[in-house]
Amino acid sequence: MNLRTILTTSIVLLLTGVAQADVLIQNVKVVTADNTQGSVTDVLIEGDSISQLGDSISVSKDTKTIDGTGKTLTAGFFNAHTQLGLTEVGAVSDTVDDSSVNARITASLRVSDAINPSSVLLPHNRMLGLTHALVQPNANVGIFAGTAAIIQLSESGTIKVSDAAMVMKLGSHGKLVAGGSRAAAMAQLREAVEDARDYANNKDGFNRGNRRDYALSRHDLQALIPMVSGKMPLIVHVDRAVDIERIIDFTKANNIRLIVAGAEEGWRVADKLAANKIPVIIDPINNLPSSYDTLGSRLDNAKILDEAGVTILLTGMSWHNTHNAYLVRQSAGNAVANGLSYATAIKSLTSTPAKVFGLKNLGEVKAGAHANLVLWSGDPLETSTIVEKVLINGLDQPLVSRATRLRDRYFVN
Repeated sequence: MNLRTILTTSIVLLLTGVAQADVLIQNVKVVTADNTQGSVTDVLIEGDSISQLGDSISVSKDTKTIDGTGKTLTAGFFNAHTQLGLTEVGAVSDTVDDSSVNARITASLRVSDAINPSSVLLPHNRMLGLTHALVQPNANVGIFAGTAAIIQLSESGTIKVSDAAMVMKLGSHGKLVAGGSRAAAMAQLREAVEDARDYANNKDGFNRGNRRDYALSRHDLQALIPMVSGKMPLIVHVDRAVDIERIIDFTKANNIRLIVAGAEEGWRVADKLAANKIPVIIDPINNLPSSYDTLGSRLDNAKILDEAGVTILLTGMSWHNTHNAYLVRQSAGNAVANGLSYATAIKSLTSTPAKVFGLKNLGEVKAGAHANLVLWSGDPLETSTIVEKVLINGLDQPLVSRATRLRDRYFVN
């Protein structure tokens, strides 16, 4: 074992009184983006990482052995747009922390400050194959919503990245909050970027009262500095093709790393998204126009984007994307049914989010990768397939949720 594994094992021992056992999964079909047909092999997990893949791996007598015959092993799945830990009961305001109605707190809202690791939605989604999620804020009073966080759905609800991306909304929302025109929303964005750069270069002058007035609060401007300096990506929720083109042109001119979310008309500008290497977060089941922004929605949006070379991340099942965030795998399956390659679908749920957000050794099944794994009864994109085991950092996660406890308590044969 390496030093990291030894330290992890020691911490587990201190917290639980029981050492974390090494695990060998035998004769299991390992499915990755590079091998969607799967290879039947053995997988050895030591501590928090995968140490070996191969046949006839030698292990100690203390290693826990799992028979994977006829089963499929993948990296844990990732949903790229949720409010996990922020929303419990949508109709009860005391349990909703996904947005601000304070005009002074827009870009500076950090969802990581509000995430509830004890949310009953975490074990519910974890036991159904979701191990990581991007938690995004909603925008209410401005075009900026705040910063998104990446969480790991372990029993402690670990926040992996506190400030993963700045989030904003354009399109019809931008028009509404900016004064009735998409042009006004773009003007607000230009002003915010100019002000954030001016503030970053003149903090002392601002503190002495020697700078002009800014449209946003000091904390909002401070929150925008990582974005305008290229250290943090900007997620823009926008659907209409021409609006997507405008935000591409703006961020390119301002050296801002862009991720487009929604993109229901993304297929119309797929070549431009690909040429500018802009990742897209989509829900591939959206195919009906719910507004004038989405008149061009179609079920093969994901297919067209992928064939153009666009990097795709997935969310899923419309308003189910938090309480049933695990259904992102069903959205992925629907995308495959409408032409998306199976390899891209698996990648969009595993390794692609890790690469887009700079999460090393995550989303893969290979030696050295973190042991965040799901053992499935069959094809993970088939709705009839069930989860048989979830490992996060090598630890066996209980397949128990509030729903299963209620079932066990009240179900009568």
